[in-house]
Amino acid sequence: MTSQLRIYTINRGMMDEWVKLFTESLVPMQEKHGIKIDGTWVSEDDTRFIWIRSFANQEDVKTKETAFYGSPEWTAVMDHARGHIARMDIQTMEPELYPLKRGDGKSCQLRIYTINRGMMEPWVKFHTETSVPLHEKLGIRVEGSWVNEDNNQYIWIRTFADKADVKAKEAAFIGSPEWQGGGRDLAFSHLARLDPHPMRPV
Repeated sequence: MTSQLRIYTINRGMMDEWVKLFTESLVPMQEKHGIKIDGTWVSEDDTRFIWIRSFANQEDVKTKETAFYGSPEWTAVMDHARGHIARMDIQTMEPELYPLKRGDGKSCQLRIYTINRGMMEPWVKFHTETSVPLHEKLGIRVEGSWVNEDNNQYIWIRTFADKADVKAKEAAFIGSPEWQGGGRDLAFSHLARLDPHPMRPV
């Protein structure tokens, strides 16, 4: 399985129009060509549209993207669609926890961790065997996680009921005996940088 994390910075004031165009037109177009849309979100500040799509492998990416981007349906809306977008950031990644376990929470976090060189494998082991179970114990849904193509970033999504739930459960996580008793130091020993992106599902 190969996935793409696609983060689009949307022109000011055009987010609502973009979401409507994407959900009503661009998703069906892609699904027609067998491209699976795993999830769509909007950043908390309404500036970025975040979405993930998946393919069987790199050959499948090439085949389906060629078909989609060469289709008359895409050609007809291409200029209009791209006119909403100020910037596109795209990462190829491989799933670690998949398929996504979509919840009904209204507050989500895309978390992009840059991992110290040579430490991805032990980080994945720690996260999947220790961190994820602790999240689940405290009622924090981990929707999915991936490793980027360069093997230096760990990308994951977690979901909460709302902003108040974020505050309460993050406090519970940070104050938990498991985190305070060594989990925190072990986790941060793997990390060069943490980039959290608050967002809401579309």
